[in-house]
Amino acid sequence: MRKILGSGSDLPPDEPLEELLAERRLELEEQAAALEDAIADLERRESLLRDSRASLERLLRLGTSDLDSRESELAELIRELTAREERLRAEEAELTRRRSELGAVELKRAGVEQRERAVAERERVVEEREQALAEATTAQEGNRPAGPSTAGDTVELAFVPGERYRLIEIDEAVERGSLLEIAGVVHVVTRVGPSPLPQDDRRCAYLVRGVRGTPAGGGSS
Repeated sequence: MRKILGSGSDLPPDEPLEELLAERRLELEEQAAALEDAIADLERRESLLRDSRASLERLLRLGTSDLDSRESELAELIRELTAREERLRAEEAELTRRRSELGAVELKRAGVEQRERAVAERERVVEEREQALAEATTAQEGNRPAGPSTAGDTVELAFVPGERYRLIEIDEAVERGSLLEIAGVVHVVTRVGPSPLPQDDRRCAYLVRGVRGTPAGGGSS
């Protein structure tokens, strides 16, 4: 300032001061304009920042809500899968139990069928033995010499039917058609023949079940 004021210029003393003030004013105006631009930029950036923050908060709220909803759906799905697994385990256990029962039934059926075959085979063998015995008895009786007529043959054995055939010792004079009561059951003498036992010469009465309550020991008329 002093240099300008003390210089040997031809300008009037007030003109350098005015020029200096004008320059300073221009600089200040430029700085003010730059400051206003900076303030405007800051305000714009603040507005963008607020908008971005608001958008981010909305996204966070939406994301949180979506996550909560998906978490709830996932928990419900887990509960449903757990229930289905429990039902599946129960059904598998029931299937295993029913397979075990079926196996037991099959084993029992096989045992019953085997016993039925064994019984059928025993019946066939008994029938064959009875037929052979009847034929042998018939042949033996046909070869016996004729003798005086008697009221009946004295027998010492009885071939009694039932669940299992059995031989019992008796001492009765019977003939074909006679009735015998054994163990409270009336039987009919179908024939009289030799003992079915080997090397046994006793006479045997072969019986079948008769009518319960019929008097025992009677002969056919």
